[in-house]
Amino acid sequence: MNIQDDDFPFQAAFVSEMKRVREAFDWQIGDIYEDCSSHPVLCVRVSYEEDDLQGISLIDGSYPRSCSMRHCGVRKLTVAEAWAIRPTWHRREAP
Repeated sequence: MNIQDDDFPFQAAFVSEMKRVREAFDWQIGDIYEDCSSHPVLCVRVSYEEDDLQGISLIDGSYPRSCSMRHCGVRKLTVAEAWAIRPTWHRREAP
């Protein structure tokens, strides 16, 4: 998806914000993150152009788990953090 700067009025602000997201998090396929439903998720797709992370839940295998990098509050997890979440997941509440 190629969006030109003049396609809509806020495009420049979006591009600038996504640049900050990329610099702050540098999401990669293979990263593990906690999505907005508190699932630990294995990342299988990163799109800065569409503000989208997609992955497979390490809790129940559901796919695609799709989150906005800007609005869902996703956070990277270590393998140890993901493993620690797993047994208590059913007692956790989504933010």
